[in-house]
Amino acid sequence: MRKQFIDKIASTAKLPNTLILLALLTACSSPQKAFESQDYDNAFKLALSGLNKGRGNQETRQILKQSLENILGREMAESRRLGSQNNPEGWKTALDINYGLQAKVKEARAFLPNDFEKELYTLPQQAKWLRKSLFTHFFEEGQDDLGRADATGLKPYAQLAHGAFTKARQYTEVPSPKLDSLTRRAMKMGIVYYQVEVDAPFDISYHWEIDRVFEKVEDQSGGFLRVTYGEAIKDADCAIEIRFNSLEIDISEEKGDEDFNREILVEYKTVTDTSGNEKKVPVYETAEGNAVTITKTKTATWDVDVYIDGLTPNCGLSGQSFSASTQSTIREVKISGDRRAVPEEYINARKENFTEEDDMAEYLLESLYEQIVRAYF
Repeated sequence: MRKQFIDKIASTAKLPNTLILLALLTACSSPQKAFESQDYDNAFKLALSGLNKGRGNQETRQILKQSLENILGREMAESRRLGSQNNPEGWKTALDINYGLQAKVKEARAFLPNDFEKELYTLPQQAKWLRKSLFTHFFEEGQDDLGRADATGLKPYAQLAHGAFTKARQYTEVPSPKLDSLTRRAMKMGIVYYQVEVDAPFDISYHWEIDRVFEKVEDQSGGFLRVTYGEAIKDADCAIEIRFNSLEIDISEEKGDEDFNREILVEYKTVTDTSGNEKKVPVYETAEGNAVTITKTKTATWDVDVYIDGLTPNCGLSGQSFSASTQSTIREVKISGDRRAVPEEYINARKENFTEEDDMAEYLLESLYEQIVRAYF
């Protein structure tokens, strides 16, 4: 007997690792094993999968049924606990649990048509009660916030009301004209209006370019924000004045001075040695040259001050200052002395030109626009 047991262990040890692993996975993936381990969710999933693939039997159906019974007992108790709380977050979680259970019951009844008939009725009823509770909560919350908006004129209350009415809409059983009307009213009351104007008294030549860039600010309109550019509006909450200082141009330069010398072959001279033999020898002279490198940097800077006029209590903005800068660099080379001594990189240096001032100004305007948009919109 002892020898047989040892032989069995030895033969198992000779199995390939992949086969042993496959055997273990098969055991772990068994609906029966999962059920015995009280892993009812996995047991339900495995049993349902087997039945859907045509591999199930009456025992599999029994595991499916008992697993779902355990899941229903656990989850419905949690759903009731959450539903009894005076907390919409708890109600939403309870409703999610309910929807999940309804889906499981529907899946199981495809193989258990005579079971879970009670849950087929009670789960939708509980879901209906939860949806009604959520609708009532958010609808009343929206009405309260809208009432505060009416009483104070503060648009954030109307925005909160719109958010509450939008949530309430998710839980309506039938279309609600009253809810639609209140939602539209809250939206209209919650809109904040910005009136944007630009003043550039020092750079008249750039007015057109400034308008071209900054009129895009109207594209920031959306949601509870409306933006107009260069146009006075009756119901503005914030008047935003963007005041340009003069475009500053500064050119600085740095000099580099280098001397060069080089031995230059001038000619070959015939000489006679002591034996009377003639030969040609090279004759050199020293060439001296100089290169002065002038590096010029053109810096363009534009400063802007933003002034805010709060026309109503709904304007929460404050003034700021912004600045943008860009540079263009060129190199000039001046050569003196014997050019033969100067390296070719200096001799062949190309003439360079600064970036056009208009192009620099356009870059600065785009940069300033992006800064202001990030700050206020």
